[in-house]
Amino acid sequence: MRRVFVKNRDLVVPGTLLAQGPFKNGRGTFKEGNRVYSTVVGLVEVRSDFIRVIPLEGPYIPEVGDNVIGKIIDVRFSNWTVDIGAPYQAGLRVQDAVEEKIDLVKTDLRKIFDIGDIIYAKVKAFNEVNQIDLTTRGMPFNGGPLRGGQIVEITPSKVPRLIGKGGSMINMIKKLTNTRIIVGQNGWVWVNGRQEELEKLAIEAILKVNRESHTQGLTDRVKAFLLDRLKELKEQGIIEEIPKLGEGGEK
Repeated sequence: MRRVFVKNRDLVVPGTLLAQGPFKNGRGTFKEGNRVYSTVVGLVEVRSDFIRVIPLEGPYIPEVGDNVIGKIIDVRFSNWTVDIGAPYQAGLRVQDAVEEKIDLVKTDLRKIFDIGDIIYAKVKAFNEVNQIDLTTRGMPFNGGPLRGGQIVEITPSKVPRLIGKGGSMINMIKKLTNTRIIVGQNGWVWVNGRQEELEKLAIEAILKVNRESHTQGLTDRVKAFLLDRLKELKEQGIIEEIPKLGEGGEK
């Protein structure tokens, strides 16, 4: 019999009983018999038959299937080394980055990804010796580097709050600032705007969510903050119109 004793995004402490039954337990948990307990102070994440706890503080700990944003920090003969904000560096192999077969003797991998490039990838594997394997195949932007924009770092446990219920929070920020935003589960957020002032405004909103994620009525406050700033930008002649949003949204 399967039973869950907590709700998604509940705050738990070490030793909290999370679930009972045939669950797969992820990071931040341990299993004793058929019961799953928390090992850290963090937020619960339940996905079907899988359960984990995302620590409130500390570095990002990868989970297979996570979508992350990373920075290329080294180019080797057949792979790249990637910083994803985890305690350990990640690796991206050629076969996990391109569809076609590559002649490694004749190909300069820097033409695919070079040092400093920002990528959007999926955690393909993470084993007991802390080896992290990534893949960019099938990812947005055709798996290529993210051009332009800026990277903002937030606490990984606050990523669900930034996204919001059904994407409500992040979609509101995108629409009001006319920016492209990609949120990595490692807490790295890529923000790219057509106008510098709007890009900065989106970043301010993201950092506001990060600071105030534990409070009630956050969506309304972020919306009011954005509309006030947009009104100022319009009065200054930086933008022509303020986008309109529909009613509703996650609070």
